[in-house]
Amino acid sequence: MDNVKERRKALGWDRATLADRAGVDKAALALIERGMWSEADALTRVAHVLLQAEAGNLDVRLERPQMPEA
Repeated sequence: MDNVKERRKALGWDRATLADRAGVDKAALALIERGMWSEADALTRVAHVLLQAEAGNLDVRLERPQMPEA
């Protein structure tokens, strides 16, 4: 996913804000911004939040995914 950091900064958000809104861990977001993360769900969640926010929905927030019960 290209330019996540630049897109996040253009929205005036810090890493914690985007991570919270996308329901992903801050460490995972840091790796996503560096192009070092390949887990599809987290990438999709971040992309969705960025697209929604860039379209004007600055209140976008996804629920954190639930861990499956064993």
